[in-house]
Amino acid sequence: MALFWMFCGGMALVTLTPRWVVQALADLLQGCGWNGEGNPFFAPGTVNLVPFRTLGDGYILAGNLIMFLPFGFFPALLWRGCTWKRALAAGLCVTGFIECWQLLVGRAFDIDDLWLNTLGAFCGFWSWCLLDRAAPGWTRRFRVRQIQD
Repeated sequence: MALFWMFCGGMALVTLTPRWVVQALADLLQGCGWNGEGNPFFAPGTVNLVPFRTLGDGYILAGNLIMFLPFGFFPALLWRGCTWKRALAAGLCVTGFIECWQLLVGRAFDIDDLWLNTLGAFCGFWSWCLLDRAAPGWTRRFRVRQIQD
């Protein structure tokens, strides 16, 4: 469970950081000789409302899918009652919050992120399903049995 919460903290740091912090980091990296070209993390203030516009960029496609795999995988691994519908809804709600927050703090908003991240959570859930079928005893060892106060 600690790994899941560490992942959530890292995800929050990467996705919820305000524009001025991102710009300061970009300036620092540019001082070290890196220009940040091609990295959407350093393209603050952009808004894309056209679906499928960023699909040609493999970095964005793979990054969004992989980044949200744990949001589907870990809840299914840790808690009973997690279904593919809940994984899909959780992925959509979390990414919707992140994208709206990024819009508010001057970061990039991309409609493709909504469905790619949701698809990533969905794929994470199905990855857990495959692992659970292959090694059911192993996956059940990680389930939270009781939440302590």
